[in-house]
Amino acid sequence: MAFYQKLRDLLFDAGLSEAEVLIYLELLKKPAETIWDLVQRTGFAKSVVYRAFSRLKELKIVEKNAVGIRALSLKALVADLVKSERRLRNTAYRIKQIAPFLRAPQESIEEFETFYTPDQIAETYVDISQLNYGVSLDFGDFENFVTKSVGEIKPTLQFRHNRLKKAINQAICTSYGPYTAHFCTKEAKERFKNHVDILKVNFDGRFINFFDTNDYVLFHDFRDKECTTAVLIKSKAVADIQRAQFAAFSRQFGNS
Repeated sequence: MAFYQKLRDLLFDAGLSEAEVLIYLELLKKPAETIWDLVQRTGFAKSVVYRAFSRLKELKIVEKNAVGIRALSLKALVADLVKSERRLRNTAYRIKQIAPFLRAPQESIEEFETFYTPDQIAETYVDISQLNYGVSLDFGDFENFVTKSVGEIKPTLQFRHNRLKKAINQAICTSYGPYTAHFCTKEAKERFKNHVDILKVNFDGRFINFFDTNDYVLFHDFRDKECTTAVLIKSKAVADIQRAQFAAFSRQFGNS
């Protein structure tokens, strides 16, 4: 009895209706010869039984054949739940990326695009190096950005190579390791026109690229290892906020 009660509760949790749950349990106990047999055994109206049976058949947990109607394994239901969970999780991630910009005036955001794969993120990151600007500004967890967002150091080298003749780079990094150290050497500073400061604040799993005279901002979020994302926005209002925050932090290092 306890087993069936537990199964009943789990089927309800899975989103099945009362009729669907009770019909499945009834078939689990004993197959039915016809739909009318299920009507008599469950006490539900014929139309209710037909709808419930149709849904259970769609979920592939019951079947009707020449012999009658019987309950099947719940493997198909489990697979459907896993698929639904992934779909809902992906939707949640997408909503999560939009949520921080809800208070921005709608007309202030000219472009908004989200990227989900390392290849997409790396390509977009390198692409923005081709924009017109005087200073490239970076803020955040560069060390983990390399490994978790773009996957390797190559895109960051390509980014700097692309803007060698037209822009300098200022970065405030909130993490430090071999990748960050690579761009802090005297050689890197001279070659890539880098200026890197290290700020001890908790900004783990996030990295932002923006510019002094261009209103594109690329937000990277790799806090969730199952869903690394990047959001590219073109908005003067959003870019101005990033520039103002960067300037405030820069003053702490005595930079103009």
